[in-house]
Amino acid sequence: MTVKNYLVCAVRPIHNGWHIEKNQDLFRAYERMYRMRTASFKKFVQEPFEEILWTEPVDDNDLYTEANWNAIKELWHSKPCNVFWAGADTLMIRPTSLFGNRFQEFRMFNYTEPTKHREFEHHYNNDVMYFPHTMSEDIWQLGQRYWDEQRETHPDRHWGFDQLRNNAMFWAQDIPTEDRYHPNMNYMCHNLRADDAAQLEYTRQWNGGLDIKNCNIIHFCASRGSELVVEIMKIICRDLKIDYE
Repeated sequence: MTVKNYLVCAVRPIHNGWHIEKNQDLFRAYERMYRMRTASFKKFVQEPFEEILWTEPVDDNDLYTEANWNAIKELWHSKPCNVFWAGADTLMIRPTSLFGNRFQEFRMFNYTEPTKHREFEHHYNNDVMYFPHTMSEDIWQLGQRYWDEQRETHPDRHWGFDQLRNNAMFWAQDIPTEDRYHPNMNYMCHNLRADDAAQLEYTRQWNGGLDIKNCNIIHFCASRGSELVVEIMKIICRDLKIDYE
């Protein structure tokens, strides 16, 4: 059986503006991030893959997450394939096996902020996710039911609901506890906007004591200071000789 590998992302104009920066042109900063993100994956991913970027505009964040869910689900069900979602504000910084046999289930890799939620003791971030061809169809159906039954009335509908749905999928799987936490695959850099010792130390501690030099994928959470993220990504690309032009 031939299994395709897809690296996917979305950079969509959002007519009503994004979460923190209520700027309808914010997607343009994400377009610049996306070019660097994709160049870094092309440099360091060890398996062949095809990239897909979804760009159709939407009205708000709720419809943004719906469009992405439907696109990923349709792609995964169209043929035997592995689908790795990495947001535009991520950067791969070292050689990485992305589509190997290491992960057989639907995966998220690291906590989000806050690390706990009223629905989940362990609250993971969903801007880096892996949908391998071996994942269970039951997990897809669970995610769809969560959406169909709770979306309309959920208090977090417009910010965070999609992530909660992905957490429901992730935690429903039979994965050993010691194999759930992989901060190297989604190294969260909420506040890292410069080469600053205090920020680097805070980031290291937040990510379970892992040094940034030992991670695989950096995630900048760029809704917090998008232009600063563009600049720090440029510096890292320069230092690692990642050609994105």
